[in-house]
Amino acid sequence: MPLLASWLRIGSPTKKVDACSRSSQDSLTIVEKADILQSQKADAREEKVQWLVRSIVNTHTELLKLPHLRPAPAINKLLGNLVAICSEIHDQDIVDKVLQNVSVQAVLPSLRQICAQSESCLELHWAEHILEGQTQQEVVERLESFPYYENYEDLTRLEVCSILSATKKAPRRVAFIGSGPLPLTSLCLLRALKNDVAVRSLTQPTTNNTTATDSAANQEPIVLNVDYDEAAISASLKLSLALGERGSGMEFICAEAISASASRDLSEFDVVYMAALVGVTQTDKEKIMLEVISRMRRGALLVVRSSWGLRSCLYPEVDLATETLLKRLEPCVVVHPYNQVVNSVIVARVR
Repeated sequence: MPLLASWLRIGSPTKKVDACSRSSQDSLTIVEKADILQSQKADAREEKVQWLVRSIVNTHTELLKLPHLRPAPAINKLLGNLVAICSEIHDQDIVDKVLQNVSVQAVLPSLRQICAQSESCLELHWAEHILEGQTQQEVVERLESFPYYENYEDLTRLEVCSILSATKKAPRRVAFIGSGPLPLTSLCLLRALKNDVAVRSLTQPTTNNTTATDSAANQEPIVLNVDYDEAAISASLKLSLALGERGSGMEFICAEAISASASRDLSEFDVVYMAALVGVTQTDKEKIMLEVISRMRRGALLVVRSSWGLRSCLYPEVDLATETLLKRLEPCVVVHPYNQVVNSVIVARVR
């Protein structure tokens, strides 16, 4: 029995083993590894921030060296890379660190101005190219071969859905302030309002009691294009005429954004768009919006193109939640796309 008990280590003293020794070492190792991993992650994030900062600042430097901003291999590559970099999705911490970097802050106003000018040059170049088409069919084909045509279709679809989520009926009269020489949004919007079955179904009256409702539903859609640049308005007018039926319903005014509302009674429009390049700063945009909505009717919708994340390096971000604007506007929808569409969409109702 004593032998068995000894073998089973029962009832006999055993040598004490420091059971904590190995596990303590293991725990320390795990903690140390976790600290190292955290440090590596932090270093990688900081490297990413610095790479983004260098990319944005260096691109701005290279853009300033160009002799002009018209489409050419050098500027196409620089801006293409910049758009790709700024369209990447990052968490808010990385975005804030990049946008708050002093070097980025220093170049942002100039960079946005360069982007705006280059976009106008690109649109004018393509408007001229499209108008060289010998037939209406060729004009249409050249229009649809524009490199960012699909992006405009996607953005317009996004905006139409946003508008329809804020109103019970599809708009029939739309004004677009800052339409540019190649009014692709206006053309895509007009096409959707004319031909899209889902959109047109929403224009049908719910009752048969109101003749005015019937009349509004059957009214052909109109898009008024407004731009301060005479060359832009001239090119877009010629393009509209060259497109034949597809351009039917397009109207044009050459005026500044603020004076445009004085040139045309905006109360007749269901929706007024404000392009991303109208107004450089929040202060400028707010001033223009207040003037525009002062001439819109109550209940009409204002659609403002904005930006988010690093995309605000390309276009200024718009804040509608200011004390002044909230007195005149009721924000309805804000959409931030995560795909190749760069602009965000804000829809607000006039109080």
